[in-house]
Amino acid sequence: MRSRTRLSAWRALAAVSLASLTLSTETRLGPGWAPLPLGCAPPPSRSHIAETTEWIERGSSAIPEARASAKAPAAPPVAEPSAWELAGQLASFQPVVGRARSEHFTGEMEAEVRINAAAAPYPQLGPDRVLPPGAAVVELHYRAGSSDPATLLAMVKRPAGYDPDGGNWEYLVLTPEGTSIHRGALPLCKRCHAEAPHDHLFGGPR
Repeated sequence: MRSRTRLSAWRALAAVSLASLTLSTETRLGPGWAPLPLGCAPPPSRSHIAETTEWIERGSSAIPEARASAKAPAAPPVAEPSAWELAGQLASFQPVVGRARSEHFTGEMEAEVRINAAAAPYPQLGPDRVLPPGAAVVELHYRAGSSDPATLLAMVKRPAGYDPDGGNWEYLVLTPEGTSIHRGALPLCKRCHAEAPHDHLFGGPR
């Protein structure tokens, strides 16, 4: 008799515990969610997805806060717009690749690549063709049918130690007049060019 009473009590306690667990889970995850097995995690919330999307789009190297006690590192400072020191030499840069559709931006612009004298090995990319410090590669972007560039993207090889992980390249986003809007070891540029076959360079538009 006592055994049956104890068994009934244990069954009642188990039922209450299960109900409590389900209620707790639904409170945290919303109605309709069942308790998750060990090792699983609930789907990310909409706010978390929005935060991640914003982080990717802004190209920051900072990691969003994972918990209230964790403080995300500060984003690197953004340089103020300034005249590019090589802007006055752009007229002497030599075109090396004919105008073609660019893979930058939305893929709807045409581009032409020009280089300075230090980047002379650029057209013949290969394992033994590492460009020297001072080499500059500029891609001029045009809207379809236009003869005036809308924006310029540039890469300049800096001395050893500038950014070893990025091949010591500085990336610049420039106005047609040569004013730098963004410059430095820009995270999105660096991330993409890390996949280039030789010296972080892909070659011209194709």
